[in-house]
Amino acid sequence: MTITKASLTRFALVLLITGAIIIFGGLRAGSHAAAVQAANGNSCGAFGTYGYTGFGTTFPGNALGFPAGTVSTNGTITVEKNGHFTIHEVEVVDGHVLNPSATFEGTLTAGPDCTFTATLPPLPGPAFVGVVVDNGKQVRALITIPGVQVNFVSTAQVAP
Repeated sequence: MTITKASLTRFALVLLITGAIIIFGGLRAGSHAAAVQAANGNSCGAFGTYGYTGFGTTFPGNALGFPAGTVSTNGTITVEKNGHFTIHEVEVVDGHVLNPSATFEGTLTAGPDCTFTATLPPLPGPAFVGVVVDNGKQVRALITIPGVQVNFVSTAQVAP
């Protein structure tokens, strides 16, 4: 299989966006839903930096044009109170490091039920969906791009 630089860049973007959305979702949910959560005596999340691990598969003909294969990614996402997030990650497909230092930026929208969606321009629509758990200490998310299945289940807040 030949992996082109464009494919690697797109793949890195997708993984980074997913991670950022997951992390940002957890952070953004805390401020966006603050009034609703305060009434219930709890909080969805907090702003800060989260570490994460993602794993999954890219399928032939996926919307990003990535090579088909097994995907894994590790990185951090920093979520700001204004809904902006920044992701820094390493992306691996079929055991080959595609992008050792990818960086992505986007925005997150959270609901009062601690769920969130994240966007990563220039991708259309939400690139990630997820939920904030453990009072903002962790998030769970997945990519919503056709032909790409990456789950982010190992996330933890590493800095406020």
